Amino acid sequence: MKNETPFFFANGSCRLFGMLHEAENDSPVNGYVFCYPFAEERLWAQRVYVDFARELSRRGDPVLRFDYTGNGDSEGNFEDADVETWLSDIDCAIRMLKTMVPGLDGVGLIGLRFGATLAALAAERNEAARLILWDPIIDGNQYMQEILRSNLMTQAAIFKEIQRDRRMLVQELMEGKTVNADGYEIGRRMYEGISEIRLNERNIGCEKDSLIVQIDSRGGPIREGITDLGKSIARSSVINVREEPFWREIKTYNGKAVNLCRATLEWMDSCHG
Repeated sequence: MKNETPFFFANGSCRLFGMLHEAENDSPVNGYVFCYPFAEERLWAQRVYVDFARELSRRGDPVLRFDYTGNGDSEGNFEDADVETWLSDIDCAIRMLKTMVPGLDGVGLIGLRFGATLAALAAERNEAARLILWDPIIDGNQYMQEILRSNLMTQAAIFKEIQRDRRMLVQELMEGKTVNADGYEIGRRMYEGISEIRLNERNIGCEKDSLIVQIDSRGGPIREGITDLGKSIARSSVINVREEPFWREIKTYNGKAVNLCRATLEWMDSCHG
């Protein structure tokens, strides 16, 4: 599209791939950096991210989507990255958006799943204009156990048995080896960095408006971890949105997240500034 510009920008010695969605007006107020979810979830969420970025640009908000180090079209190896690497990438993306779109009042952060977790952590070190967390990962250790489970499922599918159980996989990580999950090689630093995260125990330093969305295909009650996270972030709104888990390979997936995007836009319209 004519208002979308692909480019590379440097974070240290690594070149990161970015896509700038320019605002369809001449005086944007806030811009947004999109923080992608982890590994395979990033691929399934791509269509929703692109559609929402285009919607924001039509509304007058520039958006920068980018690939973390070792992801997508960015340089680097996935297994060499860790949480701090990707937080540094987000810091760099914020600076780049401010450089490419001079005069912005502020830059907001939007993330899904572990991307939402990274966005919240990045808000501790950046003055985010807004913070939008779509179904954030609260307990990093629990999440990493889910990631390791995918390795076990792959073993069962290929070998018809579990040849290396979860304990053995963790031992390999501690020995400096990598563990494959859905085609991504995870290293020890990434495993330990994610496992240590307890998001609702952090002091998320975002003093602006924040939105926390629980995504639930059944429309169930809001989980305790999401509620606790809302209490820990000043000026936050917590809502529940009925939506299919589009970050997974599901039969009902159609590239849209209508309820989620509508609810997010309605919240944005209710904010001031």
